[in-house]
Amino acid sequence: MKKRFSILTLILACVLTAALTGLCVFGVFFVKCGGEDSFPYATKFAAVFNAIKNDYVGDVDMDKVSDAAYGAMIGSIDDRWSYYMNPEQYEEYKLYQKNSYTGIGVTIVKDDQSELYRIATVLEDSPASKAGVSIGEIMCAIDGESLAGKTSTEVKDLIASKKDEAFDLTLRAGDGTERTLTIGTELIHSDPVKYEMLDDGIGYIRIKNFETDSGEETIKAVDDLVERGAKGIIFDVRNNPGGFLSELLKALDHILPEGDLFVSANKAGAEKVETSDASCVKLPMTVLIDENSYSAAEFFAAALSEYDWAKLVGTHSTGKARSQINIEMTDGSAVHLSTNSYLTPKRVDLAKTGGLAPDVSVSISDDDGDKLVSGLLEHDKDAQLKAALEEIKALVDK
Repeated sequence: MKKRFSILTLILACVLTAALTGLCVFGVFFVKCGGEDSFPYATKFAAVFNAIKNDYVGDVDMDKVSDAAYGAMIGSIDDRWSYYMNPEQYEEYKLYQKNSYTGIGVTIVKDDQSELYRIATVLEDSPASKAGVSIGEIMCAIDGESLAGKTSTEVKDLIASKKDEAFDLTLRAGDGTERTLTIGTELIHSDPVKYEMLDDGIGYIRIKNFETDSGEETIKAVDDLVERGAKGIIFDVRNNPGGFLSELLKALDHILPEGDLFVSANKAGAEKVETSDASCVKLPMTVLIDENSYSAAEFFAAALSEYDWAKLVGTHSTGKARSQINIEMTDGSAVHLSTNSYLTPKRVDLAKTGGLAPDVSVSISDDDGDKLVSGLLEHDKDAQLKAALEEIKALVDK
């Protein structure tokens, strides 16, 4: 009887252990699913996923299915600044934040006539630029594989598959002639800031983005130009998509006098105010902006404008007034999600105003816009830069 009792006790202990383990696993799963509110949605997603996996009659890539579902979830909130990134896209994004990227350095658009892809821009100092790729050429084939019928994502993935190796790129010119270039994909570091002294002692600083090192590089550019006797400075944030708040604040704190620089507000409406010290750079200034000036670029221009530190020249900016964070998933993917609203020093919401309106409105042609992105627009052909020069010279002469 004693032996039998021991066996029953052992069985009971095993059952209780299994039940307790199952309860713990369920509890962890329940918490990871977001608790009571989120659990029904998680189980429904799993049910749909399994229905496709187990019952769909055709072949299916379940990674592609799940990525599409995650992307659709973020897309449904109707916020153009929030999106889902699969692991490969997130790795590329992290490189971009370090002012590095892999690829050949072009942007492409669908060519309706040929059903292929036209080169829209060629980035400065990129493999494409070094190989002699020209804006307007049609991409026909990669290593002999036709690009006809491929989506832009498929073309991008095909180029990405050539990482760290050279490949043959077949291009077609406007007159129909074709040529094949050997081009490499490599890890490229792009300087976020470039500057020079223009005629009449006017400094020119182009800030391409506010990603890693841009704040310190902007400060170095300002200080060097001032030391060389600059009478005024033109900041160019056209085609600047923004970046890190910390980099923006470094630049603004160096340039502007004591006061509020930037205001952020969370979902609950609580404000956080970033301020500047009394040290500043007092020179006539202008800021070049356009419809591709986003986020930190707009707030850079807005702060200088609201302090009466600079005149704005160019075209109306975008009006991005939200900040995002990257929420990393366990598989290496991430959600880029808007979590705060931004306000200018004077508490203006640029999303509600539709962006910044320039003090001096000047547009350039689409062709010149493409050349500007590629670094091929000469200063004397840049109507917006010429207008900024006239404006700043008038301020210098006062």
